[in-house]
Amino acid sequence: MKHLLTSQSIFHNRETLWLLAIFFGLRILSFFLMNHPIIQGILVFAIIMVLGIVYFKESHYGWYIILGELFLGGSGHFLEFFGLSIRTLLIFTFLFLWITHHAISNEFRFRLHIKHKIFYVFFPLAFFITLAVILGIYHGHGLHSVIQDAIPFSYFVLLLPFYHYFYKEKTQEHLVRLLFVFLLGSAIFALFTYILFSTGLSEVNASQYYTWFRDVAMGKITDMGNGFFRIVTPEHLLVVPSVLLISSLLMRKEKHNVLWYIFLSLALLVLVLDLSRTYMIALAVGMLVLKYKHTALRWLRVTVFSAGIFLGFFFLLNMVSSGLQSTGLELLGVRFASIGNPSLEESTYTRLALLEPIGKLISAHPLLGNGLGAHVSFFAPISYQHITTTQFDWGYLELVAELGAVGFLALLAILLLTLFELILKIQSLSGYHDFYVGLLAGLIAFLVMTVTSPALFHVFGIFYLTLVLVVAMKPTETFQRTLVVLYRVFNKVK
Repeated sequence: MKHLLTSQSIFHNRETLWLLAIFFGLRILSFFLMNHPIIQGILVFAIIMVLGIVYFKESHYGWYIILGELFLGGSGHFLEFFGLSIRTLLIFTFLFLWITHHAISNEFRFRLHIKHKIFYVFFPLAFFITLAVILGIYHGHGLHSVIQDAIPFSYFVLLLPFYHYFYKEKTQEHLVRLLFVFLLGSAIFALFTYILFSTGLSEVNASQYYTWFRDVAMGKITDMGNGFFRIVTPEHLLVVPSVLLISSLLMRKEKHNVLWYIFLSLALLVLVLDLSRTYMIALAVGMLVLKYKHTALRWLRVTVFSAGIFLGFFFLLNMVSSGLQSTGLELLGVRFASIGNPSLEESTYTRLALLEPIGKLISAHPLLGNGLGAHVSFFAPISYQHITTTQFDWGYLELVAELGAVGFLALLAILLLTLFELILKIQSLSGYHDFYVGLLAGLIAFLVMTVTSPALFHVFGIFYLTLVLVVAMKPTETFQRTLVVLYRVFNKVK
C-alpha cells in the first residue's frame, strides 16, 4: 500500500494542532464566560456571521464548521445566545443557507434528494415526527419539552449535505482529524476532571467547576467510593463506536502503526472513567459482531488487548485513587450485580420502577403515540417521592410512547434497511471490508445502548446513524477513495 501514501500523514498536520487547541479553548472560554451571557451572545453572533461568510465563499467550508462543532463542541452548550445553544444555531443556520442555496439553483437542485430507497423511507418518518410534535402540543406537554425532543430528529436533514460532500477527499481527511482529536481531547479532559475530584482539589456540589460541568457541559460526576469518580459527558456516546471501528481496522492482517493502538487505549480510558454498564454491554456485543469476516486469531488478539487495556486502566485508577486499598473489583461487581438485583443500586431500581407508568402511557395511545415531550410520573423506591420526568430511561419504550407503533416502525424500517445495505457491501468486498464491519458493529452497539437510554435518538446517535447512512447509500466505488484515506491516517512515505 506504499503507493497510496503521500509525503504527509493525515493526523500529523498543522490542522490537528489547531483542532486540539479549539477543543480545549472552547471549554476554557465557556468556563470563564459561564456567568456572562451578553459576551456569549456577542461571540455566538460573530461565529454565525463567520459561518455565513465562509459558506458563500465555499459552501463545504461551512460544512467543516458544522462537523467541527459536533466533534469538538461537547454537549453543544459551551456558548449560548440567550438560551439557544451554539450547536442548534449553527446547524439551523447552515441548513437554511444550504437548502435555500440549492433550491434556487438549477445547477445544484439535484442535491436536495438522494437516489436511494432508504432516503424515501424518511418521508413517512418525517410525517410521524411532525404528527408527534402536533400531538405533544395538543396534549399539553409544553412547547419547550416538545422542541427539545424534536431538535435531534431534525438533524436527519444533515444527511443531504453529508451525502453530497462525502466524496471530497478533504472532507474525509477533516473527518479523520476531528475523530482522533475528539478521542485525544476527551481522554485528557475526562482524566483532568477525574484528577480534580479524586485528589480533592474540587468537590461535588461545592465548586464552580462542578457547576459548570453539570449545567454547561451537561455532564455527571459521581463519587463511587475509595476515591473513584465516574466522569460522564454526552459526547461519550461516540466513544463506543470509535473503539469498535478502530478495533475492526486493527483486525486486518497487516502491520499497523502503533498510534492506532494508542488511540484505541485513549478511547478505552474514556469508557473506564465513564464506567457505564450500558456502554460496556454494548461494547461487548459490538466486539462479538467484529468476529464477522475476521479470522478468529486476529479477532481474539484485538479483543484480548482491548479487554486488558480496559481492566488495566480500571485497576490502576482504583489503586492509585484509594492509596492501594482497593482494586475496584467490588465496584465492578456491584455495577453488574445490580442488573440482576436492581435494589442494589438506585439507578437500576429507579429504571425498574418506570416500567409500569411507561406501559400505561403507551396503552393510552398505542398507534399514534402521545407526542413528543411526553412525561411519566412514578414513585421513586429509594427517596419515597412522587417524581414526574421526561427521562424514560428505556429508549425503545420512549420512542413507542411518543411516536406510537407506526412512527416507531418507520424508524425501524430505516434501521433495518441500513443494516441490510451494510451487510451487502461487506459481502460484496473480497477484501478491505474492515471499515464497513466496524461501522456495522458501532450501529448494533447503538441499538443495544438504546434499550436503557435514548442513545439512538440523542444528537450524537442521530449523527452517527447519519454517517452510517451516508456510507451505506454510497456506491462501493466511493470506498476506494476512503481506503486511501484510512491508509494515510498515520502513515506516510519515508
